Amino acid sequence: MAITLSQLCANAEKNYSMKLVAGQAGMKNTVRWVHIVEDSEVPDFLHGNELIFTTGIGHVGNEWLKSFTVNLRDKGAVGIVVNIGPYIASVPSQVIVFCEQNGFPLFTIPWKTR
Repeated sequence: MAITLSQLCANAEKNYSMKLVAGQAGMKNTVRWVHIVEDSEVPDFLHGNELIFTTGIGHVGNEWLKSFTVNLRDKGAVGIVVNIGPYIASVPSQVIVFCEQNGFPLFTIPWKTR
């Protein structure tokens, strides 16, 4: 059974304080799987239609997040959930702009949700 990103995330805002930051146009995309990915080199095990969660562990600063997000989109992921906390304090504006312009849903969740 296929599920859209919108359907999958319907209760996440209430239950996990997940917020859509950008990329509303991609909310009708079908989600095949959910992965936690921390490696900035987007792994080859992504096959498309995955929703990616990341905390940013192992990275210094936020500069890597833009190329990471672009690579995820290029690999066919349907969106990214960024865990805001000690490793990613905030999502850089260039990431937000990229996601909005490309219809690539970008969500945030607070550190307490992990």
